[in-house]
Amino acid sequence: MTYKGGESVSQNDSHNELEGLKPVAYNKRVFRLLSYILMWWSSVIVIQGFVLGQSMLPPAGKLNFYQAVIVMVLASLILGALYSLSGTPGLKYGIPFTVQSRAAFGPKGSRVATIIRAIPAVFWYGIGTWIGAMAINQITNTLFGVGNVWVYFFLFQVIQTLLAYKGIKSIKWFDVTMALVLVPIMAFMMYTVVKNYGFELSASWNSAGSWGEPFFISLVAVVGAIFTSALNNSDLTRHLEPQKAANWVGHMVGVTVPYCFLIMLGIMSGAAVGIWDPIQALAELAPGVAVAVILLLFIALAQFTTNLTMNCLPSALVIMETTGLSWGTSVIIVGVLGIATMPWLLFTSQNFFSFIAYYSAFLGPVLGVMLADYFLIRKQKLVVRDLYNTAKGIYFYKKGWNWAGLVSVLIGGIFGIIYLSYSWMIAMPVGFILYLVLYKVFDLPVGKEDELNSEPVFDIGD
Repeated sequence: MTYKGGESVSQNDSHNELEGLKPVAYNKRVFRLLSYILMWWSSVIVIQGFVLGQSMLPPAGKLNFYQAVIVMVLASLILGALYSLSGTPGLKYGIPFTVQSRAAFGPKGSRVATIIRAIPAVFWYGIGTWIGAMAINQITNTLFGVGNVWVYFFLFQVIQTLLAYKGIKSIKWFDVTMALVLVPIMAFMMYTVVKNYGFELSASWNSAGSWGEPFFISLVAVVGAIFTSALNNSDLTRHLEPQKAANWVGHMVGVTVPYCFLIMLGIMSGAAVGIWDPIQALAELAPGVAVAVILLLFIALAQFTTNLTMNCLPSALVIMETTGLSWGTSVIIVGVLGIATMPWLLFTSQNFFSFIAYYSAFLGPVLGVMLADYFLIRKQKLVVRDLYNTAKGIYFYKKGWNWAGLVSVLIGGIFGIIYLSYSWMIAMPVGFILYLVLYKVFDLPVGKEDELNSEPVFDIGD
């Protein structure tokens, strides 16, 4: 079957061929399974994860090597599962997160949920650019004795904006290509650490550590570093070939494996040199100038790939849906906002962890509500036509707001802040359970069985 309701998508799509809001037909999907996995390999190799791996061990953290590895494995499996579950509607119906969220929050209420997602993405965009600029600055200072981090920062932002401006095909090409560059470098980095710092790694393995609060706080932080993209993963799965195995294989291999790889590298780096700052740590690990340059270049390229898929793409789609602007204009706005976040002030140890904890407190219940709505309330059936024609249909909540979803997010977020050290770990199940209760209490629409079954949809089994 194919979806035939694209003509009534809404003016917010702007008929933009590069990237838009209307459903992506099966024959328009740009990712096959291998390219999708490679895209995630390059996107998940984000230096923030490297930093978190370092920070679990002394002097910044309180875990030993073995405990940090357990955190790494658990966090990566949780993320792989959440990405797969969240991306199911996008894969099946070809719709983006901004449209998918209308079912759970209402046409107007969904904008609250999508803005909650867009804000941290913009901040991460700025942080990633700043880290990349610092790495390039270190390279030029090492090789030529000159550098200017501010020039590199603004230059990075311009280059990233140009790449994103050309749409999903440009993002795919760049990320897949960079995966072939980044993965061998990361493997070489791990080899270098083991070869030169084996004794330090062994000592860290045998230290006392902690299975208490520090262990769970580390788990929350490591998941939280890329938790944001679990919400809007439909923005990417809508471009993936519609095979049942593609969703779970794509994320378990594409997200779980490289994230384990990256966190492990951070853990090993922390055990070896005990330095929190990633630029200084990699410079310390390098046996010579040539290797140091390669490692710092790795940092810079990793920021590009992550920023394009996990930060710029979702933010631009939210701006498109909210304002009706074109994809290109929205991308430029995201670039400007990334500068306005002043990442040079945000990227310190204390602020970094606080930032993760606070936004995860509200992102958790948003994801909990959406999973409850799609899998338990709607039984994985959406009426795509009504998601776009928001003036009528089964998603026409009173005045466009589904208060069951919004209240669940608010209360879940409050719980997440009260128990801030556990953030999304508390907030997500609270939002999930509360939504199921309130949906029944408010007696909200689900849709008649014949209406759901007659709706022409993208169905994986067809």
